[in-house]
Amino acid sequence: MRIDAPSWSVVATVDEPLVLVQAFVAWHLSLGATEVILYFDRPDDPAAAVLEMVSQVRVIRRDTDHWAAHLGGRPAKHQVRQVHNATHAYLDCEADWLVHCDADEYLWPHVPIAAALAAVDPLADAAIVPVAERVYLPYTAGGSIFNGAFRRPFVGSAAAGAALFGKGYAMTHRGLTGHAQGKAFSRTGRGLKLSIHRPRPHDALRTEKLSGVELLHFDGLTRGQWIFKLLRKADHFAHRGGMEPSPHRQRQIDAIRADPDAAAALHDQLKSVSGARLAALRANGLLLEVDLDPGKAIAGYFGTVDVSPAAFDDALLRGPAAAYPFCTMPCARKKGAATGDPFIR
Repeated sequence: MRIDAPSWSVVATVDEPLVLVQAFVAWHLSLGATEVILYFDRPDDPAAAVLEMVSQVRVIRRDTDHWAAHLGGRPAKHQVRQVHNATHAYLDCEADWLVHCDADEYLWPHVPIAAALAAVDPLADAAIVPVAERVYLPYTAGGSIFNGAFRRPFVGSAAAGAALFGKGYAMTHRGLTGHAQGKAFSRTGRGLKLSIHRPRPHDALRTEKLSGVELLHFDGLTRGQWIFKLLRKADHFAHRGGMEPSPHRQRQIDAIRADPDAAAALHDQLKSVSGARLAALRANGLLLEVDLDPGKAIAGYFGTVDVSPAAFDDALLRGPAAAYPFCTMPCARKKGAATGDPFIR
């Protein structure tokens, strides 16, 4: 292993529209990943055949026989399947580091990732990548699912957070609608078990923050996907043995259930910033304004693909969302909204 240029790979369990998985793969390979390891949660997902044509992508389909042989059956909890897959990849990974993230999470390096990893203390088992979550600004155009800026987590009291983020702060975790924990690069060969945010065992884990790299989390590439994922999370918990939503996610779900026709407005309230609030985020160093455009990387591996919100939502409804009765066609549209994309009714 070259100490000055350690290698790194990415692992994810995916059940997403093809374009998102293509973007995820192309982006991270363009940053220098040795390999992208994809576990397809639906073994018949047609995206798998497209992705396995890329030499640096390892495609693994998790079918009924696999789950029966390894865990006595397919775990109901998506997180359990993710952890099992990520640990499997870790034990078989030939790179020096492996990062476990989701297809809607993109590494953003301020310095080359290999250089950042080379600077990590050799005793550290994991390097933590802080997260920033996509928000829409007043001038955000609606032509791409990747448009927008990114809001960093708030550190402070709930009262101060509410003053900075507005009345929707109670529906967030430190100002973010998703998670604020970030993700981790795990050093291979340390006998770790990968988890969602941090490897285990937690009590003996040696970690440090990875300097110069952030994780950009979209938490819904469109308004429609954000609403769909919330309703799916609630459906899995209520009817399919899924994991209980976190408190702030449950508040988001409760608000959508209380007034389904206001779901789009809730999305925009939580995920759009302007005026004095935008200025305050900038003044407090909580806004990362970068242009994440994976289009060139995608074209290099897959040719030209449509990354518009409308095309994405159409693929979502024909693919991952097709098995859920609460998703209906046609989608309604909220005229003049920040993203202009459809939402689930």
